Amino acid sequence: MSKTKPIPNLDQSVKIAELEDKLKRSLADYINLQNRIEREKESFVFLITVSIIAKLLEALDDFELAQSHLQDKGLEMAITKFKSTLSSFGLTPIDALGKDFDPATMECLEAASGAKNKVLSIRKAGYLLNNQCLRPAGVVVGQDLDTKSNTQPS
Repeated sequence: MSKTKPIPNLDQSVKIAELEDKLKRSLADYINLQNRIEREKESFVFLITVSIIAKLLEALDDFELAQSHLQDKGLEMAITKFKSTLSSFGLTPIDALGKDFDPATMECLEAASGAKNKVLSIRKAGYLLNNQCLRPAGVVVGQDLDTKSNTQPS
């Protein structure tokens, strides 16, 4: 007696192929959903971080203003620790003094006589968070303020 395998019904193989296709599509949809949820979670965490750090920068500004008047060693140590903590979250100050004016990271508060398009002084510190501008630096920019060049000879 020889055993022969029954030939599968054509309808069954089509049904199996359809089910396999549905399974593959469902798995791909699930993986895409996982990836989208992860991206949204990272975006949400970043937005919350930005919001909190922006509020903390206001407090840092107040501490630094107080320090400029008080010159207290204890307050200076607290400010240093506070800045160190903020930098651990990816916050870095914008180094603007003496550099060319960059409108992406700086806000011109005043034009003064000096080297053209060079930052002459910083009025308000600017910060980057993970290399994205969180707050532009408020700066004084040098301009050619020579009024002789604007007048016409008579």
